[in-house]
Amino acid sequence: MGEWISTTTVHKGTIITVKTASRLGIDGRVHPFDIVEHHGGVAVVPLLGDRVLLVRQPRPVAGRVLLEIPAGKLEGPDDDIVARAQSELSEEVGYRAGQLVPAAEFFVSPGYCTERIHVFLGLDLEPVAADPDADEEIERVELTLPEVRRMLDERQFHDSKTIIGLRELLAWLERGK
Repeated sequence: MGEWISTTTVHKGTIITVKTASRLGIDGRVHPFDIVEHHGGVAVVPLLGDRVLLVRQPRPVAGRVLLEIPAGKLEGPDDDIVARAQSELSEEVGYRAGQLVPAAEFFVSPGYCTERIHVFLGLDLEPVAADPDADEEIERVELTLPEVRRMLDERQFHDSKTIIGLRELLAWLERGK
């Protein structure tokens, strides 16, 4: 893959760090890169009987309101992924999972960003008090499995973690768990 020759931080924000870098390729040439560093995140597909719990929330950067699975960012490289998944689930939809099944792990955009999302299936849900972050404007939405299938087929979801998580849930159910 080559080796990094130089890396310069050009912006350090509260969620991301942006760097410019140069890498020596296997072809012997120097290749420039822009890198967005992000600690990553977790997401949970909560299954409650034959219903999936989602959240509808405004996403100003995307310029629209999106329907998503509960999710949140990791606070740092040592953040406990399972604990963070449980925390986001309880905060956003008011449930705790008796079982978190790893479903997917993916880089959001590996050409320039380090953000990696860990997706779990949330099973054996038990109600707890929902406690969204003060800056979150979320509405809990329950969809039946047939509604989820139809909406996926009609491309009504516009968030990658949600699409991946819901497809993983349907595949898991089709395999017989």
